[in-house]
Amino acid sequence: MGSSATTKLDIQIVAATNKNLKSLVDEGKFREDLYYRLNVIPIHIPSLRERIEELPYLIHFFLHKYNTMYDRTIQISQDAIDLMSIYEWPGNIRQLENTIERIVVTSRDPVVDASAVQEFVPIEQEATASAPPLFNQLMPLQEATDLVEERLITMAMEKYKSIKLAAKVLQVSQPTMSRKYRKILEKRSEPNIVPSAKRDILEKQLNSQLRAVAIATAAIIQPEEVSALKREPTLANPVFQKLQNQLTMIRKQEGGIKWAFIFDVLEDKRFKTLAADKDFTMKPGELYEGSPEFAKVAANAVKGRVEVTPVYKDIYGEWKTSLAPVIDDTGQVIALIGYDYSKEYIESELGKMGKVLKINI
Repeated sequence: MGSSATTKLDIQIVAATNKNLKSLVDEGKFREDLYYRLNVIPIHIPSLRERIEELPYLIHFFLHKYNTMYDRTIQISQDAIDLMSIYEWPGNIRQLENTIERIVVTSRDPVVDASAVQEFVPIEQEATASAPPLFNQLMPLQEATDLVEERLITMAMEKYKSIKLAAKVLQVSQPTMSRKYRKILEKRSEPNIVPSAKRDILEKQLNSQLRAVAIATAAIIQPEEVSALKREPTLANPVFQKLQNQLTMIRKQEGGIKWAFIFDVLEDKRFKTLAADKDFTMKPGELYEGSPEFAKVAANAVKGRVEVTPVYKDIYGEWKTSLAPVIDDTGQVIALIGYDYSKEYIESELGKMGKVLKINI
């Protein structure tokens, strides 16, 4: 800085902000030339509040991390997780991680329930925000009551994306919440939405859940161990046994996963098996040629995205697969971690989700 000589640098700049820089540029509060220099490849990272369905997996991940670190066996009950899912988490992942660490270190009870977790999470009633009035003309009282109820239920479902959590916030039973929300969906969708569109809605929700599993569990895998296995992808490599045990544990804990694996991506769009759970049919070093659907999602995963395939068919059966990148300390994607779900499991889960909302597919 301040020199008159030009010095060439081979660096990459990664900048982050929680402000709308474009608006600040328009207001003259941020340099326009700097904005366009930084805004080469913008990436929007949703807040934790926007992906609250991932919260249980993140809680369990941090719980495992700090139980191991502090040699403790603290557990968090389901009602406590439900309560934590209602919180806004303005500090995002860092606040959640710090909260779980504090729970593990200071908790006197082996299981932290909803009442105990309120010591660590400031669950408060939200202040009433200024909002436009619902009505600008008189109407029958019952009609107005129904309109307010529909608005509140819709707001709760859009925010929490869960019948259980929405019911807790609105202080009604789950069956009541399910029945009323189903009535709203039927009112809005019939007869305009065809059965295929209803299935798409359910499948999108299921994909979101599978994606959340991939994101949370991928964080358990150590990139340096994957790199070591890439250099020697054999059963004799001691890293293989460790990764195999981790993948087997993940498969058993999640229940619906048929196979868990780590693939190296080759230049010819083929994939080399590095490690997998104990039931996986392919050995380290074996090559896999995926379907076009698999290859497309894998290509996006190599770019750092976590995605889920549609149901596809290969020589082993019919599957839906979630793929997440394994990223090293330099930010490079060195491998992909994947989870296969059988077509039968997917159909079963879609059926269960359809029953909850009474949506026939």
